[in-house]
Amino acid sequence: MAAVRPTIRDVAAAAGVSLATVSHALNGKGRLDDRTRERIRQVAAELGYRADPRARALRTGAGTTIGLVGSLMTDQTADRDSRLDWYMRTAFAAATESLAQGYALTLVPPLDQQSWARTLTVDGVLLVDPDPDDALVATLLERGLPMVIVNGDVGRADVATVSLDRGSAVDCAMSHFLARGRTRPALVVDSSKRQTAAGTHRAFLEWCTRQAVPARVGLAEPGDARSEAGRAATLELLREFPDTDSIYAPLDSIAHGVGAALNFLGRNDISLITADGMIARLSAPPLTAIDTRREQQATEATRMLIAQMKTGIKEPSRTFTADLIVRD
Repeated sequence: MAAVRPTIRDVAAAAGVSLATVSHALNGKGRLDDRTRERIRQVAAELGYRADPRARALRTGAGTTIGLVGSLMTDQTADRDSRLDWYMRTAFAAATESLAQGYALTLVPPLDQQSWARTLTVDGVLLVDPDPDDALVATLLERGLPMVIVNGDVGRADVATVSLDRGSAVDCAMSHFLARGRTRPALVVDSSKRQTAAGTHRAFLEWCTRQAVPARVGLAEPGDARSEAGRAATLELLREFPDTDSIYAPLDSIAHGVGAALNFLGRNDISLITADGMIARLSAPPLTAIDTRREQQATEATRMLIAQMKTGIKEPSRTFTADLIVRD
């Protein structure tokens, strides 16, 4: 026979206080002295009491459902496995933090976004690296939905972001190349305005200016298969700069295409670095990779979103510093 779940009435009876006092103690509200508040919380813990999120939502008008949208998956077909690896690592970290705080995480398919953005029944949104030109952010803000952008930035002061310092990622990759005697590095990146691409491109150009070296850049045009776009961009890059000795491709699906181009040309003399993930780990040999702090970003963004959902106040944005996972 299943154990009976303790109720708030059980906590009140055990603590010898009113239902309102228990509610105030557990929600951090009301004028209670710290000793009373702590005693009630201890009684609740000993009884195994947990608040019913559905009852709390009805009582307070505050919901407990978060939607996670991975916008980069909208342009993936042939490269779906690598994108799914990235998406699920982000989702698992966000779901773990959500569950710990009593919230449910809904994974939103990144299809027909403008349609669902106007009707989706969630109480807050985690949006992964959206395109600044996309109207999705504006639509969600019009609905008044709390939102935090993960691993990106749309240049709006009214939206909290958790992102990677792209300059630190470029510095990690370039420093490793130089330490290995690679003095003619290049960047292969897509031409979108997402931070993964545009922020990295900008940081690489700044690095080249500081180092007084040519800016070798291959632009992968957006399309259904980013690996093929990366392959084409690499072939074009090496026609223009045949003496290139190293390549940084921040998006691993593009890096897959870079590797295919290098194999086709027999250029095993060129080093390759990408973001850590399935492609970096399963390459033969495995690739040195940038730790983009994806799980930490997702966890922090979830915490920030829940805080905003509770208080109505946007949390300060946060930036993580990249690190390097050396495999060569």
